[in-house]
Amino acid sequence: MLFLTALPSPFDPRGKLDLGALRAHVLWLMAKGVDGFVPTAITGEFLYLSDREREAVHRTVLDAARGMPVYPFTWDPNPATTRYLTDAAAEQGASGAVVPPPLLYRLDDDAIAAWYRLVRENSGLPVLAYHDPGRLCSGVHHETYVALRKEGVLAGIVDGSGDPWRLQRLCDVDPGAVFGGSDRLLVDAPQIRFLGGFVSVIANLWPDFCIRILRNREDQLRAALLDRVATVEAAGGVRAMKATLGMGCRAPLIRPDESGLDRIPARER
Repeated sequence: MLFLTALPSPFDPRGKLDLGALRAHVLWLMAKGVDGFVPTAITGEFLYLSDREREAVHRTVLDAARGMPVYPFTWDPNPATTRYLTDAAAEQGASGAVVPPPLLYRLDDDAIAAWYRLVRENSGLPVLAYHDPGRLCSGVHHETYVALRKEGVLAGIVDGSGDPWRLQRLCDVDPGAVFGGSDRLLVDAPQIRFLGGFVSVIANLWPDFCIRILRNREDQLRAALLDRVATVEAAGGVRAMKATLGMGCRAPLIRPDESGLDRIPARER
């Protein structure tokens, strides 16, 4: 099972993208045993990056990762920009592109299927759907995913639902092509048969801790995992994680209150 990390996008005190810090972070995670990366997803603040900045992030990660699996998040409101980002990632050696349904609008299954067909027609990379009902208005239903896989439109799915039963159902019909998400599910992931991989956010702070859970199956760490996830969320989520990593935010995100940050265990060294 591949263990991937959804990367944050570091900014300097002026709000400028810090590609040097990003490269150093990727190299550190590689040394810790992470298998690959998902840049410029929700954790990577893609909404607050220009298309050129996102392409620069993808290029930096792909160069640092040295052939390891990298799945850039290439969705954009403009399909032409989605195509530009996906084609650029393909040229730079990405393994695939992660693309959610269109944001903000609730769409039926036919509209979502049409969207993925459009992306795939214009894509130079295998396309992985992204399902996250906690953050997105529209999800990728089981039947829609299976149909699009049979058509050859999708190459897999990253599922951030945190629902082990949904994940197992997907894995049973499409073994090896399904990636789990939602760090609360990390302890249960090894029990999900045929799961192709897992995408973690808190591994940015504690990769050794996460690998002990996922690969060594140290179930006794469940309580500690849930406590760490809850503490980071209560302190500000991505903002708190970045502050603990020493990474700046870009408006509209700001550094959270120090009282919450003080409760987060120190990052690994």
